[in-house]
Amino acid sequence: MAKTRLDKNSLTQTVSGFQGSIASVDVPDGVYFSTKAEETLWGQLTRVRSVEDWRDVDLLIVAKIVKTEVDIRKHQKVLDKEGALVVNNKNVSVAHPLVAIIDTLQRQQLSLIRSISLNQQASDPRTLNGKAASNNANRDFIKKQGVEGLLAMPLN
Repeated sequence: MAKTRLDKNSLTQTVSGFQGSIASVDVPDGVYFSTKAEETLWGQLTRVRSVEDWRDVDLLIVAKIVKTEVDIRKHQKVLDKEGALVVNNKNVSVAHPLVAIIDTLQRQQLSLIRSISLNQQASDPRTLNGKAASNNANRDFIKKQGVEGLLAMPLN
């Protein structure tokens, strides 16, 4: 049976949008994050789409993107400290080996991003209905007003 889309201006869609803005995307079974940075990156990357628009296979790829980004940052810290050039045993300045490692990791990461169209929002059917923009506006509202601002209050 085909999935029917709600009018993006309907009350039901608005309520659904706020629910999607509050909800976070669960990490798939078998994927574990060991640092706060990984959890933060997970939240940032999965907010690109509405919760219901994520497929399990996409979430596994996002987890790989997160792990790759953490590795890139770790190696970049060392590279920033030691510099892009090092002196080899022949007393000649050469590129730091981490430059090649970071480059390889970034290429892998971009390939993963392209594989799930994470950066092509204009042509992605999951975002054409404006849910991403709506979710961002909802998150901003919730940050300013708090979740309590969404609750119905009794009339005096």
